Amino acid sequence: MDDLKLSLFSKKRDIFLSVIFLSFILFLNLFVKYQNYRDFTSYKYKQTTAIVINQFYKTTKTKKSYFILKLKDKTGVIFYGISWKKSLKDLKNCKIRFRFRSDKIGFKNYLKGFFVPIYKVKIISCKNGIKSIISSYISKQHKTVFLKELFCTLFLGDSISKNARKKIQNLGISHLVAISGFHLGVLSTILFLIFSPFYKFFQDRHFPYRNLKLDLMALTWAILFCYLYIVGFLPSLLRAYVMLSIGYFFYIRHIEIISFQSIVLTILIVLSFYPQLLYSISFWFSISGVFYIFIFLYYFKSLKPWQIFILVGLWVYFMMMPIAHYIFGSFNPYQLLSPLLSAIFTIFYPLELFLHIFGYGGVLDGVVLKLFSFDISSVEIKTPLWFLILFISTSILSVYKKIFLYILIILDMLFFAYLLYRYTFG
Repeated sequence: MDDLKLSLFSKKRDIFLSVIFLSFILFLNLFVKYQNYRDFTSYKYKQTTAIVINQFYKTTKTKKSYFILKLKDKTGVIFYGISWKKSLKDLKNCKIRFRFRSDKIGFKNYLKGFFVPIYKVKIISCKNGIKSIISSYISKQHKTVFLKELFCTLFLGDSISKNARKKIQNLGISHLVAISGFHLGVLSTILFLIFSPFYKFFQDRHFPYRNLKLDLMALTWAILFCYLYIVGFLPSLLRAYVMLSIGYFFYIRHIEIISFQSIVLTILIVLSFYPQLLYSISFWFSISGVFYIFIFLYYFKSLKPWQIFILVGLWVYFMMMPIAHYIFGSFNPYQLLSPLLSAIFTIFYPLELFLHIFGYGGVLDGVVLKLFSFDISSVEIKTPLWFLILFISTSILSVYKKIFLYILIILDMLFFAYLLYRYTFG
């Protein structure tokens, strides 16, 4: 009886009611955001306040310098302010007041994020939040700027410089550095393993009637929410957390967790509460990764656990390749090491996490720098739009018919051959 898994929606009426409810939530959130938008753009020239999330120094082709400030206002809207000041102190985590022209901002851009020139910048207050304190603690454990950026990005989702991003892309491990559901899965596993022996000790003596798995899942869920809050509800993590919450609910109700219905439900729930994520690339990348994992588990569930562990990384890497190359065109053969590095990462990530907690994060810096020291030349190869549409359509159809799975694999192999050909012959 325990192995019996129920379907998510047993009746069409359940689907209809769920869609109606989530549509209402979506409408309500869009209404609130539109009212905030009306207020945000109520004057041609507006003065407002915002928190500086990040700060970037840039130069134009004519060597003229300027700053880009990633800002978050009181309603939670994130946008980018361009300041042409020749010198600007480090404003990260500071609350500032500034003026800008707001009448040219459309509602769509308001949701997805926009760039706007700002002037008359004044500092209201600067304080170190918990994320800033943790970021400083991590940075002090490393000597090079690259490693400081790398580990602050890995653990806190901080932005990373263009040069550092290029090194990471050349190795094909951007998905490992940019925190996502993969990291949340590793963290939840670590927390479960840490708390299990302690809980078991007290359970045996004081509350043997409690369910260990359910209680530890609830505790892990609460701790991960705190982590999500600290890093600022990053889109990819938010998707993963919602899916984790749905999975927790499904587990309690004995509903099948690994199903395509759960992916669709997750998308609808997240977009209903956070409609701006419709324009988030990281959100859709994250969803795509989980989708291809589910495809693999759906068709190859008869494999042994160790075979799944080895092959699922390769599968996701190759399946995501046409999608990734539509946005990021960088390619070189060294990226084929990505699945191997992903497997190693499952050990590296928790090890580095513990080392950083106790102040020894720099122990493996030599090894990490060695990995990124290779001089790798890449070429820019973008996925044609027609092929992307064909690939995604075939991916969706493969859920229903196995023949489309074979077509999907053939398309993926052809695309990989195309990348190798372009890299070799130009």
